[in-house]
Amino acid sequence: MAMKMMQAAALALLALAAGGAANAQTRFTDAEIVGAIGKCLIENAPENWQTVIFTLDEVPAVAGRNASTTVAHQVVVGAEGSPPQDVKPCRPDYAAQAVNTFRENQDEKARNWTGITVTLHRDRRYSIAYRYPK
Repeated sequence: MAMKMMQAAALALLALAAGGAANAQTRFTDAEIVGAIGKCLIENAPENWQTVIFTLDEVPAVAGRNASTTVAHQVVVGAEGSPPQDVKPCRPDYAAQAVNTFRENQDEKARNWTGITVTLHRDRRYSIAYRYPK
């Protein structure tokens, strides 16, 4: 029951974050956004998960090539040092939409990232790593 309430709260958070101009004044902390992404990935993770990892990389259109985006949803199961394996998220687009909230919260210079990795550990530690074009 508590898990379903947390999932509902996470979905509500994402709906607010992705709501567009009407909700432009709503701000979420990094921890709230990471929590929503984590809940989405944990939904289908094995019980003994240790870490969930979301990665998004954008490649801009260059010299006749179309822009592209690569997304990965992964989980580390068992020991912390185990290799990550793919995990099915609660919805395919959920985490990708949520990470765009990081961009919305950043100043103009900081939001130019083309890649992001969000890592959440079972003990609630988390990290956010941005990759910027060279």
